[in-house]
Amino acid sequence: SVEDRITWSIADSCGQCVFCTDYKLPEKCTSVFKYGHALLADGSGLNGCYATHILLRPGTGIVKVPDTIPDSVAATANCALATIINAISRIPDSAKAVVIQGAGTLGLYACAVLHNRGLRELFCIDTNKERLALVSSFGGVPIDARTSQYKQDRLKILDAAPVGVDAVLEVAGVAELVSEGIQLLRTGGHYGFIGMVHPHSHLDLTGEQIIRKCLTIQGTHNYSRCHLEECIRFLEKTIRSYPYERLVSPPFPLIDLEDAIHEAESQKYCRVSVKPHID
Repeated sequence: SVEDRITWSIADSCGQCVFCTDYKLPEKCTSVFKYGHALLADGSGLNGCYATHILLRPGTGIVKVPDTIPDSVAATANCALATIINAISRIPDSAKAVVIQGAGTLGLYACAVLHNRGLRELFCIDTNKERLALVSSFGGVPIDARTSQYKQDRLKILDAAPVGVDAVLEVAGVAELVSEGIQLLRTGGHYGFIGMVHPHSHLDLTGEQIIRKCLTIQGTHNYSRCHLEECIRFLEKTIRSYPYERLVSPPFPLIDLEDAIHEAESQKYCRVSVKPHID
């Protein structure tokens, strides 16, 4: 209703094509439209989020946001967390040891979701000291991937999972990490690809590596409405359990969007927030 706080799916879907129905992949709808990815000439023109207004299209998943979830946290839900909810839903329930490659927003959310499910052998790898400092507060064990430290920190993973971890999630967008991820996986393990959504992601691996270890590789791109609904329920349940607000910068006024972009480039915060309305 009017004045409800809401979030919405990153894309709409028709609900009728084969991807929406038979394949249960509405995020890959044949006529999918993604907010923030279109030109002003596409659709209504009011498609972007760095604006005072946006026009939501039919087929967009809309979810009410409880008052207990701050704006800065809710803003990260409809891409980062919902995508992680989708990716983690593919990991077998029997998994007890997981490695997360990347301690950005997706990686830290993955730590929180898996930790909340009871996993304690949960390792998050990165080279950024500031982001690694957040890992333990989201339930993970920080693993420093800088050359001078990684050999020693890697032993923590091997000691906890001598035959290899049950799953690895790639959320760093770095193709060079995949070879190490395969080495860390046990035979029969699960490898989730989430971050490498760009053309510079050629993989240097052989079919033999996958076949001999009987690995499952699962790509996850975006999410459907059910994942967005689940992520809002998760935030409402755990809002006091993890320091979500530390992931996001203080808000920049929309008029200072250029300054916000420079702040994002500094990587001081995992996400930089922009206040959409003009006072």
